[in-house]
Amino acid sequence: MTSDTKEPNIHSHKHTEGEICKIVERCKHETRIEYSDQGGFFKPHLCGINHLEVGKSKVISSPLTILIEWGYLQIVRLGNAYRRLTAWLFPRHDKIWCDRTDSHLTGCMVYASKRGDGAPVHHLHLEFWARTWWGSWRKLSSGRTGKDGQYRLGFDLRQARALPVRKLYFEIHNTTRVYFQESEPHLHFDLWQRRALSKYNMIGMDYNLHTMELDFWTYRTDAVTPRANVSESGDKPEEYTQGRVDALMSQLIPIELTKIGHLEQIEMAPGTLTIPQIQADYPKNLTTRIEEEIPGHTRGDDWFGQRMMNGMNRGCFQPDPDREGHYWIRYFGKAWYPGNDIYALPDAEICFTLKENGFPKPVEIHLTGKLSCFDKDPWKKRVYTPADEPNWTYAKRVARVSGAFNTEVEEHFAGTHLNAEQFAIPCYRNLKLNPVAALLMPHLKEVSLINHVADKTLIGGYIQSATALNKDGLNQRTRDVMGMQDWKGWHPMQSLSSAHCCARAENLFWEVTGKFVDQFFEIRAEEIKEHWYEIFRFSEDLVNHAVPVAFSAPQDAPPKGKEWKALAERRFDYYCQQYCFDPTLKRPVVNGETRAISRITSADNYADAGPGDMQNLKDACRYIIMIATYMHTWINELQYDDLGEVLYSCGGLRFGEKPEGIMAPEDDYDIAPDLERSTQMLWFTNLLSRTEYGFITKNEENDINPLFARLLEEKREEFKDLGVDIDAIESRTNI
Repeated sequence: MTSDTKEPNIHSHKHTEGEICKIVERCKHETRIEYSDQGGFFKPHLCGINHLEVGKSKVISSPLTILIEWGYLQIVRLGNAYRRLTAWLFPRHDKIWCDRTDSHLTGCMVYASKRGDGAPVHHLHLEFWARTWWGSWRKLSSGRTGKDGQYRLGFDLRQARALPVRKLYFEIHNTTRVYFQESEPHLHFDLWQRRALSKYNMIGMDYNLHTMELDFWTYRTDAVTPRANVSESGDKPEEYTQGRVDALMSQLIPIELTKIGHLEQIEMAPGTLTIPQIQADYPKNLTTRIEEEIPGHTRGDDWFGQRMMNGMNRGCFQPDPDREGHYWIRYFGKAWYPGNDIYALPDAEICFTLKENGFPKPVEIHLTGKLSCFDKDPWKKRVYTPADEPNWTYAKRVARVSGAFNTEVEEHFAGTHLNAEQFAIPCYRNLKLNPVAALLMPHLKEVSLINHVADKTLIGGYIQSATALNKDGLNQRTRDVMGMQDWKGWHPMQSLSSAHCCARAENLFWEVTGKFVDQFFEIRAEEIKEHWYEIFRFSEDLVNHAVPVAFSAPQDAPPKGKEWKALAERRFDYYCQQYCFDPTLKRPVVNGETRAISRITSADNYADAGPGDMQNLKDACRYIIMIATYMHTWINELQYDDLGEVLYSCGGLRFGEKPEGIMAPEDDYDIAPDLERSTQMLWFTNLLSRTEYGFITKNEENDINPLFARLLEEKREEFKDLGVDIDAIESRTNI
């Protein structure tokens, strides 16, 4: 053992259960993340969210550069001030300048497509404006595209060609945001494109603008799951709100500078840095703080069981069919996915019984797969019990690490981020007049942007360099998990006991969300029916771009062999419970593939809708809000607690060069993440847990329905009793 650390002694201190609870609660309070802006004029700051890097993010630190940037920002601000001034001097009134309608602007709007056969863009808001020589605006016409993307805007030709008119503008507006005033939603139209037209070309009855291909909210053709096209240089489907950007800038800089300092020290003098030193440079997380008070407690059986039930890795307790009162949590390993031979990722299956206080007690851990670089059999299983110390302690660490990998990749990134994006794209593409837009948009905004960043920093950056899977393996795995996500039949996990706070809080939020959606539909039912066509298009986009049910398509099948087949079946069975996926449901088939997402409706008008279609829509909306808010919040907030200490848990353990491999004590740094991955991991967990913005009750941007916040407020004390602060529940999946 080195002098830097020692193997925790779980018997070094004796405390009563009540004393331990008080200490843990105090440690939670002390390590709770607080948000404050300690920046100054010459303080370093990030260029932007898209400039985040696993290595050295683009941080502006030179005082001269900061001064130059300040000058540039003043120019930008002057430009914005000038535009605000001209908007005040020359307001755009809704009055239509028209004595008679004798001419028309005609054309068609379609989504951009490489083959030129993009789908029509329906209900897109269009406006036709004139600008006079002295700067005033005159509105000549407005309207919308039809179901087929066609439009025909009538206007007064004499007004368009009037002598005071200098220029004509055809404008395309898109529904992007919703604001609430006195509990009433107001959809906001943002200018998407403006095309200048010459008034001298207006010489006939009609002026044909032909077919315009719009490159917004289009689907990526190179992604394995439904993803939005996000261009770094061109048009983006949406933009971050300024509050989101400001929150990141103020909260992340200290963490970013710590990481950069470590990377420079590793590059110049790696022998001068150790994992404990790296750990000490970051804010204390829950486990490190508890270890100061009760050495060895976080490595013991009680804490292990509690965190598997109520922590970041909270598992799905699958009953043992042969032993009553026994439950299994299963974290699946590398399997058939492409990866490397540096990191171990065995299957980790933990068997629990319930203690009298309702918390799980681990009684067995089964590790299947390679545990060292000398292992050749991917199906070798080792079974450990509490009598097998020190291997029992080592096995718990392996299980924590496998659980962290599964939770981060499958439940966090695929189950909430990618899952939310697959609903966000059809929402923004199709919901423009239907009130459901006001229900869903506040909870789906910005997820496409943050997922775009994650492609580089998470999937294409840290995870593929710090775990057993490479980028292709991660993409295949997230696609498989997406193949088990469906709104139909979903419900929160069942509570095993009064101590199962995670499940109880999940059910409570599900109840609140159900009441919110029901009351919204009661108020807006007729409007929803009136614009049912948009729901139909929403449903069709959702189904047509959904991934196949996991392992149902040939390209997703595991390698041949009975062991692989048995593993695939075991995973499918476990995920059906974990994700409430009903394999008996009749699902839509598109291009010969059975899709994971159920169809909401097959009717393009409500008169032809099935008797259960309205309930389908309500169920889908409830699920979408649940996934984008509470389910994401639970994992995201607890990463700092459970994945903020390198030697306690990490993304992956290295095989090392010893026969025992990963079944070794914590002071064996050959199996721990290397120095670079260690600081990157702590940076990542702090990034994900610290840079939060957009909360339901705080409603920073006035985009959350006040009804939702009121219903949540009514349950404040019940949530508090379960350890949940409702003020920390995010309104959207945006980091």
